[in-house]
Amino acid sequence: MPRTVPILLLALAIGLPAAAGQPATCDGWQACRDQVEAAIGDGAFERAHDLAWRAVQQGPKDDPALLFLLARAQALSGRPEDALIMVRRLAERGVATDAATHPDLERARARPGWEAVSALVARAAAAKPAMAASVADAAPAEPSAAPTTPAESGNARVPEPKPKPEPATTTVAGGYADGGALEEDIVPFSRDGFATGGLAYDAVSHRFLIGDRDHRKIRVVGEGLDQAVDLVRAESAGFRSVRALAIDPKRGDLWVATAGGDAGSLHRLQLISGRPISALPLEATAPVAPIDLAVTGAGRVLVLDANGRLATLAPGAATVSSVALALEGVSSVAAGPAEGEVFVAHAAGLARVEVRSGRATPVQGPAGVSLDGLLRIRAYRDGLAALRDAGDGTARLVVLRLQSGGRRVRAATEFDRPIRLGDGAPDLAVAGDALAVVGYDHGAAAPEEPAASPLPPALVVRRLRVP
Repeated sequence: MPRTVPILLLALAIGLPAAAGQPATCDGWQACRDQVEAAIGDGAFERAHDLAWRAVQQGPKDDPALLFLLARAQALSGRPEDALIMVRRLAERGVATDAATHPDLERARARPGWEAVSALVARAAAAKPAMAASVADAAPAEPSAAPTTPAESGNARVPEPKPKPEPATTTVAGGYADGGALEEDIVPFSRDGFATGGLAYDAVSHRFLIGDRDHRKIRVVGEGLDQAVDLVRAESAGFRSVRALAIDPKRGDLWVATAGGDAGSLHRLQLISGRPISALPLEATAPVAPIDLAVTGAGRVLVLDANGRLATLAPGAATVSSVALALEGVSSVAAGPAEGEVFVAHAAGLARVEVRSGRATPVQGPAGVSLDGLLRIRAYRDGLAALRDAGDGTARLVVLRLQSGGRRVRAATEFDRPIRLGDGAPDLAVAGDALAVVGYDHGAAAPEEPAASPLPPALVVRRLRVP
């Protein structure tokens, strides 16, 4: 009898599935791909979703078979809107699929947007034969002869572009060179007027993630769609008021800073599913008021507090540390060129800050260029992108090109696009080689103005293509 119990327990343990909340693991994208079909057959749809995401992240860029596999897993795991986005994107690229009949996509076909997507699917199917219904039956995509690094979201850097000529010498307010008008794509996603608490762009899923400050959740909206859906809510993640968010694309993490009363927390979630992983308290030497968040290339998480403190979570650390900054009116933080340094925007300008000590050094601008009034800054190309307060209730997008080491701005350009910000945080995100902001539609009245129609103003994500 004493020997029977351990043997019986071992047999039971072998048959048990992985613990809930444990991320799916696989060795290489081919292994991930092969395990998806098995997980679907077992009815383990959440695991299938995680494995499909890992296959897409690790496999050939924008591989149609992997993306279609992901769409199936999204629909089966209760994410039909995401599946609809993926099917639409494939159809717009001319990829023929059997999305109109595949049983795994039944939930996606039941969504209100299916009618428009089905026309695109039919058009693609008429042009070429449908791809293999199962990615396991499809031939692996050939690697490109010269692979490139995908553009990453949040504060990670995108590939260095070819050298471009310096901006024109025509200037606008503050001594900035006039970059002229910008091309833009507008994605309207809400008319319920919620206060935003952070913006990020997931380059893998082509989705914008938007913090909903007062409803304590993260919403997502895909390119080509016009309605945001919930990714994760306070009930599952333990959010307080959502104040800032950022993506770590290399590690597949979504970081969210929340606060309420005198307390605050830093939350780590799985980006591919919104599954909560951990939550750590932010130091409360004063009422916690996180206003911005950044992630460095090495995975260091930085939270800027309105009270002039910079909180840091080192890679692999279990506690958050913080330092006081000798800066007034801080507004935003961005990753710097060196791992131990970051940029902080404040009332009097821009500073380079040593993460461990909090020592701040002013960043000098070109003659006649003012670096004050920067509401948001993000690491971008060879410098920073920023939203600059225009003093008229709107903001302007500016691009700062930095000298090596980030000690001086060698060129500053402002673009002629008034941006009416929404309620809440003045959000800015890097979206590939473009930039994205959240605000009100140009043609809509601001909340305090009388509306021209019965509909309230539309909140939109504005994607701006910088030359």
